[in-house]
Amino acid sequence: MEKVKEVNHILSVAMEAGKIMLENGAEIYRVEDTMDRIAKHYGSTDHHFFVLTNGIFVSGEDKDGSAFSKLEHIPVHGADLSKVIAINQLSREIAQDKYTLEEAASKIDEIRNIKNKSWLLQVFATALGSGCFAILLDGTMRDGIASFISGIALGFFIYFVFKPYLSKITGNIVGAMIISAICVLFKELGFADSLIPMIGGGVIPLVPGVAFVNGIRDIGDEDYISGAVRLLDAMLVFVCIAVGVATILICYEKIVGGVLL
Repeated sequence: MEKVKEVNHILSVAMEAGKIMLENGAEIYRVEDTMDRIAKHYGSTDHHFFVLTNGIFVSGEDKDGSAFSKLEHIPVHGADLSKVIAINQLSREIAQDKYTLEEAASKIDEIRNIKNKSWLLQVFATALGSGCFAILLDGTMRDGIASFISGIALGFFIYFVFKPYLSKITGNIVGAMIISAICVLFKELGFADSLIPMIGGGVIPLVPGVAFVNGIRDIGDEDYISGAVRLLDAMLVFVCIAVGVATILICYEKIVGGVLL
């Protein structure tokens, strides 16, 4: 009975580490490598991990035939790479024999409970990213300031409306509409110069760059199912952003007349 508990505990700790990494945007191979490193260090000699974009399957067997198996569904979330880095570093410290199994489990719980940045900082980061990207996209300083202001509105929308209440499809469409409407307003009032860099910079916080890149990396690592799912999820967001922007521009053309460039 003790053997069963031991295998259970080792693989459960490894699975919890992998779960945190997967739900925060880590690549499939990194999740599997981290789980394998933890399990091997604590003495698991016969285990198998099968990781998909939204699920982890774990099975293991001790020398006397005591078995353990578990699967868990993990919804597709956004990315918090600070937690991925923390778990990855913890697994390396575990391999260096710095923690007992109980201490490792406690550390994993601490990482899971790391608080997100304050809403004010998140809103500011969203606005700053929007403004800077508008300038990088060949916009003027006035375009950058306008995109910064639209980014503030988007940050409030994401934090207080999108995340708690809306689905991914609805949230991205509405978010892109908010950005586009504010940018059109600034252009029409003469407070900005070019609409393209303003909108391009404004929607950057909605773009799932981590998911898109990791999808390509997963396919490159021959994790075709996970890579395809991640790419499909990213492409869905791209389409939603395009729909939101196009809706505002088409409405402007129908109501006011003329095409904004």
